Amino acid sequence: MKKFNILPIILCCCTIALQAQQRYAFSHPQMGTVFRMVFYTQKDSLEAAKIATSVFDHVDYLNQLYSDYIPESALNQLSDLAGTGQKMKVAPELYDILKMSKQFSKASNGAFDITVGAITRLWRKARHLKEVPDSTKIQMAVQTVNYRSIQFHKHHKVSLKIKGTRLDLGGIAQGYAADKCLEILRKNGITAALADAGGDIALGDAPPDTKGWAIDRPIRNANGVIEYEKLFLSNCGITTSGATYRFLEANGVKYSHIVDPRTGWGLTHGNLVTVQAKNAVTADAWATALSVAGQQDVSKMALKVWVLRYEL
Repeated sequence: MKKFNILPIILCCCTIALQAQQRYAFSHPQMGTVFRMVFYTQKDSLEAAKIATSVFDHVDYLNQLYSDYIPESALNQLSDLAGTGQKMKVAPELYDILKMSKQFSKASNGAFDITVGAITRLWRKARHLKEVPDSTKIQMAVQTVNYRSIQFHKHHKVSLKIKGTRLDLGGIAQGYAADKCLEILRKNGITAALADAGGDIALGDAPPDTKGWAIDRPIRNANGVIEYEKLFLSNCGITTSGATYRFLEANGVKYSHIVDPRTGWGLTHGNLVTVQAKNAVTADAWATALSVAGQQDVSKMALKVWVLRYEL
């Protein structure tokens, strides 16, 4: 008789365990934004905080690799070698994101291109000075942009063929980091989780007893006003890209902080592009690419895309 009582006892214990899951939320400033994590676990608050610290420590490590603001970052060291023929051995996380970036560039026909750094530096200075960059300097910077110039070699070595090329991971690093946050949480037995890197969102399993994480997507109501509807999602990535707040206005023209790597100019059209993909890094890169190129046929890429036009 005891043998037949084991299954009900196990089911009862599982029910109690599920009810015992606690919600934890943590935040951490990095990469020019604030990383936010929410997850559910049976672990106590001390263990949850310890795991969160390990996740954010890894985000800090990625920033040291990826930042083009830190002179000694691995990314800038690689850019410094552009056109010299020298190969640089890089960390697996940098090698990985560079490979992904080149693939996204090819798939988007160059609308997404991390070799755009010389151009983005011009526009950063322009926003600080509140004046449009010199067109000649833009033309010169465009000559350094070509994702094909990123060359991969054995033993995690990379080289850049074109002199003056500067790398800028601003359109992909946050999504990549958000995915890494979930990866570390999963390794610690936490699957019901959300990692938000300034709007580049990686989603794990849904919270207990819900149909998914509630994510806001911009829409236009019947009166033409932009508002938000809720999507309930899990196990995917989602990003909304646009220049609602970040732009340069000069001579009556508003230039987005998002630049077209093919022309060197900040976008002057307003798009709010929302992309849902298999992970946050894919959503992040494609949201950038589609902000530049407009809506394209992405049916073969397992993406859901919403494009909302507005006046910049």
